[in-house]
Amino acid sequence: MVNRCVNPACREEFKLLNAGDLYAHEKRSADTEFFWLCSTCASRFDLRLDPMGRVSLRPRGGRPLPPHPEGLLRLVSRAVAPTPRSQAMPSGEKASSYVFVVGPLPDVFHARGGSTR
Repeated sequence: MVNRCVNPACREEFKLLNAGDLYAHEKRSADTEFFWLCSTCASRFDLRLDPMGRVSLRPRGGRPLPPHPEGLLRLVSRAVAPTPRSQAMPSGEKASSYVFVVGPLPDVFHARGGSTR
């Protein structure tokens, strides 16, 4: 079970799948083990299998490594940067000050001097 960033210098707590990179270490002689890099660490590092078959960090963008005889380390899910949303009003739209009320209207909204019923 994944609960923290695999980077020992970070240890960010795992909360959302799309907030980092998820790797699966598929071993020949054991169950699949999962490792997660938080989005901050994933922007700087990749995971790889070292010569002993252990998962380790390497700087991002290095050249690909040959397959390891003891298993496969595969990227399952890559962090996706959120798409920025515009805070501006759509063209031709104007801000309004309408109030939406459910139920009976408070007295402040009733017409003065006349009956509302």
